[in-house]
Amino acid sequence: MQKFLITLMIVMACLILTACSTSNTLNEKMLAAADNLPGVYKIDVRQGNLITQEMINQLRPGMNKRQVTFILGTPLLVDPFHKDRWDYFYDLKTAGKQNKQERITVFFADNKLVNLKGNFKPSNQFQPMLINTEVVDVPKREKEEQGLIEKTLHSLGIEYDEKF
Repeated sequence: MQKFLITLMIVMACLILTACSTSNTLNEKMLAAADNLPGVYKIDVRQGNLITQEMINQLRPGMNKRQVTFILGTPLLVDPFHKDRWDYFYDLKTAGKQNKQERITVFFADNKLVNLKGNFKPSNQFQPMLINTEVVDVPKREKEEQGLIEKTLHSLGIEYDEKF
């Protein structure tokens, strides 16, 4: 009987130890299976400021804070203890999985841009910002002839101007 209890305890200890080591892989398998269930929708989560290489290429040393804000947008993090450091982050999770993470830190001295750190490298070539504008020529609207009611109102001194 004593041999049976010792064997049973050893088997139980082995089962407990293997259960602890497989819990992470089992959890990952369960999450992967849940992702493939029909009707389960996971949204794309975008957080922070979207920063592109084109935006970084427009930055030049000596730009003031207002110009940098115009190009990159409002910084996500302005440290109250380091007012000359702005941090921009962008995080994209597609269907619950980490897809893209970007970071750029902008440093100023005397309210002028002096340094950049992060996932992007500035270009040596100056590329002015392109604003997509399209000029549309709208023809003049010809004035239509007044009807009987409009003429009557006008003769009474009541101006009725219908604008579309």
